[in-house]
Amino acid sequence: MSGKGNKARRWRMGALLFAVGGAAALLLAAFIWIALPLPLELLERDELSIKVVDRTGRTLRVLRSTEGLATPLPKGELPRPVVDAFIAAEDKRFGRHPGVDPLALMRAVRQNLTHGRIVSGGSTIAQQLARLLFPHERTFLGKAGEALWALRLTAHLSREELLRAWLDRVPLGRGAAGVETAAEIYFNRPAASLSLAQGALLAGLARSPATADPFRRAEAARARLGSVLSRMEALGFVSAEAAREARSAPLDLSAPTPRLLAPHFVTALAMSLKGRALSGASRIETTLDLELQSDLEQSVREVLSGLGALDVGQAAVLVIDNPTGEVLAYVGSADFFDDAKAGQNNGVRALRQPGSTLKPFAYGLALSRGWTAASLLSDVDSSFETPTGAYQPKNYDRRAHGPVRLRAALANSYNVPAVRLAEALGPEALLAELRLAGFASLTDSAFHYGVGLVLGNGDVSLWELARAYRGLALGGRLLPLVDVARAEDGAGRLLAVAPELAARRFLPEGATALLTDIISDERARAAAFGLDNALRFPFQVAAKTGTSRAHIDNWTVGFTRERTVAVWVGNFDGTPMNGVSGITGAGPLFRRAMLRAMRGVAPEPLDTSDRDRAVRFEERTICPLSGELAKPTCPSIMREKFLPGSAPKGECSMHRVVGEGEGSGKEGRVGLALTPELALWAEGRRLEVAEVRGSRARIAAPREGDEYLLDPGLPDGDQMIPVRAEAPAGAVSMELRTQDGARFTLAPPFAGRIPARPGAQRLELWLPGEEAPAAVVHFRVR
Repeated sequence: MSGKGNKARRWRMGALLFAVGGAAALLLAAFIWIALPLPLELLERDELSIKVVDRTGRTLRVLRSTEGLATPLPKGELPRPVVDAFIAAEDKRFGRHPGVDPLALMRAVRQNLTHGRIVSGGSTIAQQLARLLFPHERTFLGKAGEALWALRLTAHLSREELLRAWLDRVPLGRGAAGVETAAEIYFNRPAASLSLAQGALLAGLARSPATADPFRRAEAARARLGSVLSRMEALGFVSAEAAREARSAPLDLSAPTPRLLAPHFVTALAMSLKGRALSGASRIETTLDLELQSDLEQSVREVLSGLGALDVGQAAVLVIDNPTGEVLAYVGSADFFDDAKAGQNNGVRALRQPGSTLKPFAYGLALSRGWTAASLLSDVDSSFETPTGAYQPKNYDRRAHGPVRLRAALANSYNVPAVRLAEALGPEALLAELRLAGFASLTDSAFHYGVGLVLGNGDVSLWELARAYRGLALGGRLLPLVDVARAEDGAGRLLAVAPELAARRFLPEGATALLTDIISDERARAAAFGLDNALRFPFQVAAKTGTSRAHIDNWTVGFTRERTVAVWVGNFDGTPMNGVSGITGAGPLFRRAMLRAMRGVAPEPLDTSDRDRAVRFEERTICPLSGELAKPTCPSIMREKFLPGSAPKGECSMHRVVGEGEGSGKEGRVGLALTPELALWAEGRRLEVAEVRGSRARIAAPREGDEYLLDPGLPDGDQMIPVRAEAPAGAVSMELRTQDGARFTLAPPFAGRIPARPGAQRLELWLPGEEAPAAVVHFRVR
């Protein structure tokens, strides 16, 4: 044999040895790699989808993770019919191979070689799990890596662990990752309660979910189901009779596109998960009562249908359980899917002007500072200086009511007395009180809001209003609202649910009790609302309405001992409603919501500070006009409630006997002793004024720097300027002197008119016998 032939044989032998050695080295490396422990975090899932349920466990929505909809199977034994169906469909020798099935692999290789590309993977369940954990391209190299991972997974995991990990991740169509999620989507039930037919249908989806979607391809789904049942029968998992019955059994599919339940509530919850450290939850049990929620959604639609002609397009409702703070119902709009009316806007969380619904907190602050339900407030045309100029509030009925007691002013929601109260308290104190009551959205300064804050010129949310009114129901204590009752992670561990705020007191209990008595007083509010109105219930309800400027927003908020209900109606785009007030717009919906929320509840009286004792008020007979103790000259009397020690001590100083009765022993007329502004009001109503009381002489109108415009269409001599003055106690007359030397005498109630002369003007007010004017103002006529 030639040397050349020997050399060739040696080269071939060397190459063979090298190949065998290389293969052995690769095989050894593979065995070593397979033997290495699995990474601890391999099967952990940072983001699972989250099942959100109501208080009874009914599913509201499954929130998607980055993997899709992925809810893990509950702990415990895997559902046997479902397991058998998937094993029969995907890996019939699951319990007998090391992670790669040689027989299935040879079949796949033969098919792939025949077609020149990968058409069949022969993948076992372990290989499919490996592909889900480590996605790769469908190449021969990718399949080799998949097989190695399958061997490693099978070497370190029990068959049940392996199967559970795969069943929790297998894609089954419609975004479902895992059997538990798919069972919810297709059948609205947990996997453990699936029938044999339902389990076989899901197993049939594993290979190609889109081609056997039971909602779109019912026949293909039935065919795939039948194929799985045949395999189960062949493997001895089910009897022939059971398989035959399952082929024709009803599937009880859920709606293919189930409508979102409580959409605004769940969406708001989903947006807050990260901030509340609930991102790792897999199941969240909320406090929502789905039955109540559905009823109120229907009520919103029905009430709005009756208000459509008044340009009312949207509404929101929030219902709170007072003892626990649990959110029972949360309706954010009339229709979440109504794009034309911006239905996805959340009316519960939107910031809008609350109108008069903030008044109770101003009055509560006053009651905590010594004011009483009988304290007198002046309801006459008034002007208040603000940073942006003069502010002249008007009552909703456009009337001035003169002297009004605090109870009547609040119960009837008069604006002018409320602004006077805010001025007396100070905008700084009122803003601090509102923030203490939980209105964190009032972020501007007291200088910005001014006294108009009491009428709701700052934006707040329905959520804040409901929370604060619940605080009134609890005797002046602000506690967090609760929307999550329980949260669990994927392993079933409880997650801590942090409260939205720390509990605190914002009003004393006594002041809150008296305030509650006022806003639940049906007789007190009758002057403005009548006795038959939306706030009249068969049980005691404390409530307040509100209407923002230009009729853009309507509100009604109120509470019983057990429930707080808050309602807003309006339009999300700010379109004004057509003359709708809180009592006629939000009021009817509030009434329906409160009656529904109290169904099955035995109401307790509101006049209890706790469950064991009643709040004790002192009662006195007072004069309704002055708020002081009644005396024989008072034309009418009434009973009023006071906190202990706060009742008035003196008799009515407003009603005076005049005429022959004074010192003669004969019966005389009864006149009124009033301040100048109230005297002017009384004169307009032809009431007899016996005395005008004041502390000093001053010109109330015109004011310093005022400007008046002459009407060119009227003769100059017919145009007059109204003048109003205040006199010191005991004054019976005063004199006005104009710049041109004219003099005018003023008698009680010290009001009159002077001619309008063009140019800069000076007006002096003189007291009898004085050598200098008591007051001077400058104004201009153009």
